[in-house]
Amino acid sequence: MSLKSFFLINSIISVFFSLALLLMPASILELFGMPNNVATKVLLQFFGVELLGAGLITLFAINTKELRSQRSLTLTFFIADGIGFIVALGGLLSGALNLLGWAIALVYLFLTLGFGYFQFI
Repeated sequence: MSLKSFFLINSIISVFFSLALLLMPASILELFGMPNNVATKVLLQFFGVELLGAGLITLFAINTKELRSQRSLTLTFFIADGIGFIVALGGLLSGALNLLGWAIALVYLFLTLGFGYFQFI
């Protein structure tokens, strides 16, 4: 798999989840067994905005040929997704997320391993 392909995969995942968070926050909260109130909906939508930004960054960087730019992006996403995996795991172990939280953790793990591969291999 090429870095270009992995950037596209990241873009698709990020934009898909961002749209779900932005457009259907109440449904997402219920799906993951989290409190459904105005404050959590707004926070979830803010997270959706950030996911949209991440997806657009990798979408617009797909054709980047400059090695320093590619390495900067892969390191950034490796760190961010690694932290996302740790947070998801913490949410699962604390009981804040239901079993569907494993899907979040696995997506973060997949992206962490993928960006790690392109950064360090």
